[in-house]
Amino acid sequence: MAFGSMPALSWLLVVPALLLQFVFNTGLALIFARLGSSTPDLAQLMPFVLRTWMYASGVMFSIPAMLADKDVPHWLADVLQLNPAAVYMDLVRFALIDGYGSSYLPAHVWAFALGWALLAGVIGFIYFWKAEERYGRG
Repeated sequence: MAFGSMPALSWLLVVPALLLQFVFNTGLALIFARLGSSTPDLAQLMPFVLRTWMYASGVMFSIPAMLADKDVPHWLADVLQLNPAAVYMDLVRFALIDGYGSSYLPAHVWAFALGWALLAGVIGFIYFWKAEERYGRG
């Protein structure tokens, strides 16, 4: 193709990864929609929270690669790697990047991706739905 990389079968793994991320994002959006309807100032705080979360998630780097030669407590490395944003980014990296093999993926990453999606999706839907009659009524 244009950059000398032919499509690989692993590229198809992007579809379920993005579907799980879509459910997770929708759940978070429903939670923050309800919170934002009662607390409009929350919108001013969100860019700072999301930027911090982005940098802690390894969007600019692979968390396992960065922690490989550091003396970081094991529990902290687990927390960083099981962060929902990091989980979904690792799945997409694994699917699309040739040199990013299964040794870089934390164990059970698909299970955690499914768990985060179901947790956020179900909780977000129920939390939003419980206050549905109050939306738009001041």
